[in-house]
Amino acid sequence: MLVLGTAVPHTVPVTVGIVLLGGGYGLHLVLDEPALDARAALVGAGLLLVAELANWSIELRREVTREAGRSMRRLAAELVLCVGGLLVAALVLAAADLGRVGGIAIELAGAAAAVALVWITVVTLRPASSP
Repeated sequence: MLVLGTAVPHTVPVTVGIVLLGGGYGLHLVLDEPALDARAALVGAGLLLVAELANWSIELRREVTREAGRSMRRLAAELVLCVGGLLVAALVLAAADLGRVGGIAIELAGAAAAVALVWITVVTLRPASSP
């Protein structure tokens, strides 16, 4: 489906291909019943990268003119997006693993998350300084 989507070019087969790949991995997790699959973050980031690159290839066919350096900026943005997704997914997996453990580790993680939430709120709501 991914090949069809990039060959046609149309985004629907690309989306269906990504859903099938992710669904196949999800089905594997349901049938195999692993305790916690640490590869899930890598699979998610890989699916995101494949989807972004496939859709980008479709967009490139529709462009008439390209400005200099745009492709490198877009590639950098795509990689940052995928690495960010990988880090967030790894954080969620680590939090889920901490939830199984319990004890002082989970208490410290909860306190650190509360402090981080207050800090983010203060930074976000702080009025911007006028030039």
